[in-house]
Amino acid sequence: MVNKDSKKNRDGLLILFYFLIFLFFSWKVPFVVGALILGFYFSVILSVPYDFVMRRFNKKWLAITTYVLVVFIFAYAVISFFPTTVRQIYNVLEIAKNLKVNGSIPLWLNNLFDEFKSNVSSIMISFLNKVFSILPSLVSMVMLLIVTMAGIESIKSYFGKNLDVFFVDDPNYGKKFVVEFFNDVKRYLRGQVLVSFISATLTTIGLFILSVPSAITLGVLAFLGGFFPFIGLILSAIPMYLLALSTGGLRTVIFLTVLLVFVNQMESWFYGPKIQGNNLKLHWFVILVSIFLLGGLLGFVGVLIALPVLLFVRKYWKFYVKGQV
Repeated sequence: MVNKDSKKNRDGLLILFYFLIFLFFSWKVPFVVGALILGFYFSVILSVPYDFVMRRFNKKWLAITTYVLVVFIFAYAVISFFPTTVRQIYNVLEIAKNLKVNGSIPLWLNNLFDEFKSNVSSIMISFLNKVFSILPSLVSMVMLLIVTMAGIESIKSYFGKNLDVFFVDDPNYGKKFVVEFFNDVKRYLRGQVLVSFISATLTTIGLFILSVPSAITLGVLAFLGGFFPFIGLILSAIPMYLLALSTGGLRTVIFLTVLLVFVNQMESWFYGPKIQGNNLKLHWFVILVSIFLLGGLLGFVGVLIALPVLLFVRKYWKFYVKGQV
C-alpha cells in the first residue's frame, strides 16, 4: 500500500519534470515562451483597471472602454518605441561624430576623448545590429502574444478543467499547488500595477518638466519596466537617456539621472513596500541574483521568468519538501 507521503513525492517528481521541460523550451524557443508569459502577464495587468471600474461604477461598457483604452496606449507605446529609439541612436551617433574639444588640451586627453567617441559609436551600431538581427523573431513573438491574449481565458479554462491529468496519485493536492502558485504570481502582478503606475506617473511628469520628447511613450515603457526589477529600470532608461542627450545635452542627462534616482528611491522605501507588503517575502539579493543568472542563461525570457521561478521554488519547498499546507 502506498502511503500519502510517497504519493506526494511521486507527484513532486512529476512537477520537477514539468518544470525542467518548461526551462528547456525557454532555452530552445525563447520568443514563443516569452510571448506566452507576456500574454499571461498582460491579461493580469489589464484585468486590474477593468475590475476597478466594475467595482467603482458597476458599468460593464465603461469597464470595457477602459480596457480598450489601456490596450491602445500599450500598443502605441510599443509601436512607437523602436522607431523613436533608432532615430535617437542615429542622432547620438551624429553628436558623437561631430563633437569637438575646444582649446588646448594634452595629447593623451585628446586621444582618450577620441576613443570615447569611437566606443559610443561602436556600442550604438552593435545595438542596432542586434535589434535588426532579432526583428523577425520579435514580429513572430508579437503575433503570438496577440493570439495568446485573445484566447487567454479559454486557455486558462481548459487547463483549469484538466489539471487532474498532470498528476498520478494525488490530483487534488497537485491542483492546489498549481492554483496557489499562480495566485502568488497574480497577487504580485496586481500589486505591481499600482507601484509601477505611481513610478511611471512621477517619471512622466519629470520628463515633461525636462522637455524630453515622447514623455508619455517613455512613461508607458517605465510602467512596463516596473514589472521586471532592476533590469526593467535599465532597459526603460536607455531611450530616456538617448532622447535627453540628443535634445537637451549633458545638463538634461544629469537632471534625468536625479529624477530616476528619486523615483527609484521613493518606490523602494515608501509606496513600494506599503503596496506590495509581504507578497514576495524574498530578499532583494536573491531576486537580483536570479534575474542576472536566468537572464545570462536564457536571455530576455530568463528575465521574464526570474520572479515566477523564485515563487515556484518557494511554493514547491512548502508543498513537497516540508509539507506545510
